[in-house]
Amino acid sequence: MSDCFYLWYFVKGFNKILKTRDWRFAFPLVAAFFAFCNNLNDIFSFLFSERHYSCETFMILFRITAAFNWTPISWLQAIRLISFTRVFYKKSIFLIITAINVLFSALYTLFYYLNLLNFNVVEIGESTDKFMFCSIKQDEINLPVIQDYTKGVMIFDICDSTFSLSVLLVTALMALDKTEHLKFHHAKIKRMIEEGLIQFIILTISKIGLYSVMFYFVDYMIVDIVWDILSVIVIICSFRLVNVKYKRIKSKVLNL
Repeated sequence: MSDCFYLWYFVKGFNKILKTRDWRFAFPLVAAFFAFCNNLNDIFSFLFSERHYSCETFMILFRITAAFNWTPISWLQAIRLISFTRVFYKKSIFLIITAINVLFSALYTLFYYLNLLNFNVVEIGESTDKFMFCSIKQDEINLPVIQDYTKGVMIFDICDSTFSLSVLLVTALMALDKTEHLKFHHAKIKRMIEEGLIQFIILTISKIGLYSVMFYFVDYMIVDIVWDILSVIVIICSFRLVNVKYKRIKSKVLNL
């Protein structure tokens, strides 16, 4: 089911890039394409491993297809937060927010790739009575506080999303408090909504909530299901975060 969403948003993203020439659509497009290929690798492994699909091939394709199915969304989130805050804060505050924002995204990206490189393939054909043949596991490491790379990925994405959400809410309150010099009440907050404020908030809340669930159930199979749900949500939200401006323009044209 999730592959249908990934393929659909890959096609939508590709179509939007052709129509608008907006490079920001590349973020959800790349994420959707690699997520689709990653799931496809799982399906091919399940169907063809016994004869034509070795576990080594599965592992190589897993690393390739997992390389860009999450990190583009983190950097789109960083870029959009920068664009939201640029007009609301004096330069020194804006630079501090940007530096923290980029730091969290960089730490998330670092742990994401360390986590990806730490995976190894396991042949499970005998233990599953040849129902499945290949699986992945993390090599054991012992990091202080974080314990392992997977938890590091979750922690830094939660920190990144919590920081982004906090800045968004504070910025929205500032916009409401400083509208006396504008011609129309709430003009600033209206502009933020038109630029994707609601989509951004949904994206950050989804990541905070579902990552927290995964962190708690990290040793259970439910994590794989939650990963897939979160992946679908963030790709949909990231596409709408970029597309909201064009949707508004289309709506205005239709109402003329």
